[in-house]
Amino acid sequence: MAGLTFHTVSHAYDGVEALHDLDLAVGDGEIVCLVGPSGCGKTTALRLAAGLEPLGSGRICIGGDCVAGGGGQLPPEMRGVGLVFQDFALFPHMTVSENVGFGLKGEHGAHRRERVATLLEQVGLAGYGSKYPHMLSGGEQQRVALARALAPKPRVLLLDEPFSGLDVRLREEVRDQTLRILREVGAAALVVTHDAEEAMYMGDRIAVLQRGRLVQVGTPSEIYRKPASAFVA
Repeated sequence: MAGLTFHTVSHAYDGVEALHDLDLAVGDGEIVCLVGPSGCGKTTALRLAAGLEPLGSGRICIGGDCVAGGGGQLPPEMRGVGLVFQDFALFPHMTVSENVGFGLKGEHGAHRRERVATLLEQVGLAGYGSKYPHMLSGGEQQRVALARALAPKPRVLLLDEPFSGLDVRLREEVRDQTLRILREVGAAALVVTHDAEEAMYMGDRIAVLQRGRLVQVGTPSEIYRKPASAFVA
């Protein structure tokens, strides 16, 4: 079953088209990497899926339910989506535990504490709950952001250039940890990256965007061995 589906999605900013007739499905448990140069529409697709932008035209469905299009649009908090921003966007005045537990609306007491502790252990940060974001390394902050996105058990995870802010030494280590966690969780995951090597390593499939248009979708092997155009190659 498709966890996240874009049906002929088009979107423009001030009359300038950012996406044109995007058709793309991300299955449950699948990791799809959205690749392309700056300004090709990658982050726009993520923001539309998350509900951070009102959809121009087309439909977006999550878990078979239409969340945008057809005259309606669900707010972000009702979509069952976890979002990891490029700059992590942690709350500086909150502890690590408070950041992770932020999305656990309606859960209190021991159950909430247990869920936060489980998530911190899952991302390798057991014992870090009382620390504040400024006390953490970039890689640790990234893992806190991932734990926060996972806290409400989302159907879909959206990651926007999640490793671009890390130095080369950290990037591989954090990327490996993130990939392991995504596999364990089994949610549909859409990862935006401009790094082709990263997409080859992480993605079950790769979707290549050029000027707002989807020019090829396939496994890393298919993209590498049978590029649809010189641009893809």
